[in-house]
Amino acid sequence: MQSPTSSRGNQRLAKGVTACQRCRRRKQKCDLKYPNCSNCESAHVLCLTYHSGKQAEIPRNYVSNLEAQVEKLSLENQELRTRLQTNSYNLEATSSIDPLSPTRTGQSPTGSEESTTHFQDLIKSVKNVVVEPSRQPRFLGQSSGITLARLVMAAIRIDSLPIASLTSKKRPQEPSSSYPTSQASLPPRQAAEHLLDVYFQYRTPHLPILERSEAVEAFDSAYCHATGRTAPEGRVVEIDIFTTYLILAIALFDVPNPSGGRPTQSEGCFRSALVWIEKVFAYSRNDIETLRPILLLAQFVALFPSQGSLWHLTGTALRVCIDMGLHWETEDQNLNMERNMLHIRRRLWWSAYQFDRVLCITLGRPFGIIDESIAVPLPDPRMISRESHDSQTNEYDIHHQEAHNHLFHMSKLESEIKHVQHNQAWSPKIAYPRTDYAAWINDILPRLREWYHSIPPLEQSHPSSIFAQQAYWDAIYNNAILQLYRPSATVIHTSAEEFIASFDAACNLIASIKILQREGKVDVLWKSTHQLFMAGLGVIYGLWLSKEIRDQNPVSKSISTLNSCASTLAALSESFPGATGCRDAFDTLSSATVDWLVTQNAEEKQQNRVDFEKQMEDIFRELQPAKDGIPVASEFNFNDMPNMLSTDAFSEMLSSAAQWPDFQTMDFSATANDGSEFWYQTAL
Repeated sequence: MQSPTSSRGNQRLAKGVTACQRCRRRKQKCDLKYPNCSNCESAHVLCLTYHSGKQAEIPRNYVSNLEAQVEKLSLENQELRTRLQTNSYNLEATSSIDPLSPTRTGQSPTGSEESTTHFQDLIKSVKNVVVEPSRQPRFLGQSSGITLARLVMAAIRIDSLPIASLTSKKRPQEPSSSYPTSQASLPPRQAAEHLLDVYFQYRTPHLPILERSEAVEAFDSAYCHATGRTAPEGRVVEIDIFTTYLILAIALFDVPNPSGGRPTQSEGCFRSALVWIEKVFAYSRNDIETLRPILLLAQFVALFPSQGSLWHLTGTALRVCIDMGLHWETEDQNLNMERNMLHIRRRLWWSAYQFDRVLCITLGRPFGIIDESIAVPLPDPRMISRESHDSQTNEYDIHHQEAHNHLFHMSKLESEIKHVQHNQAWSPKIAYPRTDYAAWINDILPRLREWYHSIPPLEQSHPSSIFAQQAYWDAIYNNAILQLYRPSATVIHTSAEEFIASFDAACNLIASIKILQREGKVDVLWKSTHQLFMAGLGVIYGLWLSKEIRDQNPVSKSISTLNSCASTLAALSESFPGATGCRDAFDTLSSATVDWLVTQNAEEKQQNRVDFEKQMEDIFRELQPAKDGIPVASEFNFNDMPNMLSTDAFSEMLSSAAQWPDFQTMDFSATANDGSEFWYQTAL
């Protein structure tokens, strides 16, 4: 018989073994409360225990969750079987009636009319299959949503993700312990609420993918799952967890780290979201739930291009939109579809459209869909899906949608500019006649000015929003003017007025981006790098080729503009490694230009010009795409400089920002399993 002392020792040992991992690490007393102990519940973290068989940490309510999931899947399976039997019965009943049979076409004219009506209804229904949303879940291939998951994951540059799980045809289970350990836990709810505000105040200037009410519902569902509580009815927990982690990753991208450098929690949240990506596409109940995660992934990759292929993600999202018919609204849809669903469809379509336009205009590539194939009104700013309890927040959300619509309108204008400029290089046909360029310039200039004068009032925007920055709108407007007047291989302007307009727009664009960089309001680094570098080339081009520009602008002012461009490029290169090539090239060209401007001796001036042409030749050779692996070795002259100012030529230098960049390997190992203290400091 054991002694009382030995019995009490065994009890203490048993409690030590069954205590949660967090209490063991902190050497705290665990009250073994189910499903979360009091310590974990007060810290709003998941209560984990160690499973010796799995050799992994599992939630305390792991078994009960599995049982609930089995019951849920059994009910879904039964429901699908019932629907399948019902559809099969309806199909047999429909096919048993032959519209051409004698009983239908008989001798009575009424039967003939019914047959004709039947065929007209059939033709109409077949036509609307393309443009009307499906009422049933869509299955892509034999493995359902796994096919789309593999397509999206092919665009995500995460080398350590397990490949076997993506090739499996089984329904995904709970996240496996084989996923990367450098993941982030959910922060305390107070910190999460603050990061949610950061996301909507600053990180959504170009993407109304989510409304605040939708994000709050996703957060509520994710935190219910994390604390072992039952998620709200009708929610897909896997999608909500994925959405929550991605919102946190986007909001944390540029939040300063108290210890210096970019916080590793942003990458950790991104990896935590990817853990659920298979289940997101497998459990999506409709195409909207499939499209939104792709756009959120694209939003993160746009900010962090080393993590994936923005080009492929955007292409996938755009094709899903077209497959759903989001690009074309019919009169029946406007009359019969629920207003809230119509608003969501419009927001997601214009978000995908904006991604496509920003990429294609920046990289000089063809559009995924032309504007003539689009018939979708802009989202109604007053159509908020759910009324906010905070009237001030509601007004900010309305203003943000107005600002989004204003950006969409500018993207349509920029699309027109690119189309007309490329139209000048095509062989004219009867169906595609060449545009009268001079008449078109006189038509689009007033529309651009009207856009600038109708910018949504800055004072109505949230003070922390990028929409409250006048420099942000000035940069967009001047970039459009620069695109309009910038010389290219197809349209070379010779008018002195157009030359001066291009030069002034380039100078104003440099000044605006410098203000945004100084105040930490640059939204997409690679896009701003492209615009800044092209503006700098425009200034150099104008100074060398136009005496009117040199006469109107003092040498000190021109040098100051060049220095501003160079210093801003240097600052951007500290955060975006892809800007280093632009920085080095511009430093070389601006130094030669400054030497040429300040030189008074005619002989030295001519020698500086020769040196400048030699440097331009070297850079021009680097900008030219190689043919069969052999770089193009063409001599440079000033007649070739419009080719450098063409987006098509420069796009090769920025392809790494949209596709597969070879950035330096980043360390993701610093993320702690329990980052409550860091989360709180970061958020507050």
